[in-house]
Amino acid sequence: MKSAVMLAAILTAFASSAYGSTIYGSYDEFYAAQSRAAFGGPIEHDASVLYSDRRGDVYGDFGVELDGKTVHVEIAENRMTIGGKIYRFSNAATFPGEHPVEIYPGSASIFFAKQMRHHPSALCVEGSSNGSGEANRHRQIYLLINPFAAKKDVTFLHLPSLLSSCRAVLATKDGKLAFPKNSYLVDDAQESRIGLSMSYYVFEKRRFVPVLNDIRLRFVRPDVPFQFSVQDTE
Repeated sequence: MKSAVMLAAILTAFASSAYGSTIYGSYDEFYAAQSRAAFGGPIEHDASVLYSDRRGDVYGDFGVELDGKTVHVEIAENRMTIGGKIYRFSNAATFPGEHPVEIYPGSASIFFAKQMRHHPSALCVEGSSNGSGEANRHRQIYLLINPFAAKKDVTFLHLPSLLSSCRAVLATKDGKLAFPKNSYLVDDAQESRIGLSMSYYVFEKRRFVPVLNDIRLRFVRPDVPFQFSVQDTE
């Protein structure tokens, strides 16, 4: 056990030297460090407190402060309710290749960003779903742009799930909200996953449109994506 710990430390030190950049131990840490991150931390909430409606559906209740008032946001397995308006996950504009999946309400987190000069207001929900194997590498993420507007004026999106988070959403210089589609990078033999390619998109004119430059991450150890550095693009 001791030798394994020492080996991990040596690999970490070598990777830091080889790529000349910070070694990140989590994606939340990496996303939070981005200068144009749209969201800060999640809204404070007691995840152990859940409620049940008349139909027996379980949900979590979150309070979002807006203009001195508290707007209640309820997260059930297959929908969210914002101030009485229902948004079913199956109705979200879904990124190609993704599929709306139910969220366990006790795992849900909500992020809120007020309208700023450089981007609109936004509310983001993320949570876990049932699964095995590498399911823990996926988060179900739903983004609402202008969430408290009339329902017809709200943009409701289901974002890519692999190693992503609401924290991954960025505000672009022209006032749009961009989010990554993450894909594994493999070695020359196509045998090991050695990193991650992050391609950013925005949603405009009812389409997902690529923007920004791709970011590449390099794993400290092949096939272990939870410790990594930003790959030098030179």
